[in-house]
Formats: sequence, structure tokens, C-alpha cells
Amino acid sequence: MDLPVAPVAFDASVRPRAGRGADVGTAVGLLLLEVLAVLVILGLWLVSGVSLDPGRTVKPDPPGGHLVAAGVVGALAAMAAVIAFRSRAVVSAYSQCFMAAVVAVGIVAGAKAQRHEDGPARPAPAVTGEAGCRSGGDNSECVDTGG
Repeated sequence: MDLPVAPVAFDASVRPRAGRGADVGTAVGLLLLEVLAVLVILGLWLVSGVSLDPGRTVKPDPPGGHLVAAGVVGALAAMAAVIAFRSRAVVSAYSQCFMAAVVAVGIVAGAKAQRHEDGPARPAPAVTGEAGCRSGGDNSECVDTGG
């Protein structure tokens, strides 16, 4: 006697594939949102150095907090890329990888520029030892010996 067999509830070998139109639409939409978010973050940083008082000079805020916010946008782009790869949405996946890479390059450049600005001030050049010798000859050519 044959018993009835229940259908398979979940088949791991069958993976859904996103339609090409939905994939392109998602890629464009996500890119627009992420570019808008990065531009807002950059704009807020630039506006932090603007003062309407002409007698007052204002420096922009240190970019540390703004770089963290941009890093969040990059991390969200990387997570979206992973989700897109898993659902086989190729256009969305590669566009999100591109956006995550662009944000990462921006963060590294901003951090490097800030580290350069925050670094110790280089001392002015100072005279050390004999100075003024005009050639590799004897001491008669050096300024401090009267030559």
C-alpha cells in the first residue's frame, strides 16, 4: 500500500530571480537615494562653516561625524548588494557595490585630509651647524670663518 506523500515545503535548489525591469528600477532608485543622502551629508558639513555675520570667521566642523554618517550609507549599500546578489538581481548588486566603493574612497580621502590638517605643525627651518659653505673646498670659503 502506497501512502500519500506531502509536497516539498521548501526547495533550497530553487532560487527566485528578480525580473530585469524590477532590477533596473531598484538599482536606479537606490542609487538616487544614496547619492541624495551623501549630498545632504556633504551639504551639512559645508554649511557648518558658513556664518552670516561678516565680522566673524567660522571654520567648518571636523568631518568625523559626517564621515561616520557617510559610512552608514556605504554599509547600507553593501548590505543591499548582498541582498541583491542573493536574489540574483545583477544590475542592483553591481550598482550597490559601486556605490559602496565610492563611499569608501570618500571616507578614506576625508579621513586622510583631516589627519593631515590635525597633524603637528612643522617647525620653521632653522640653521644647524655650519652654514654658508659654497663648495666642498676648505674652510676659507665658509661664511662663519670669515672666508
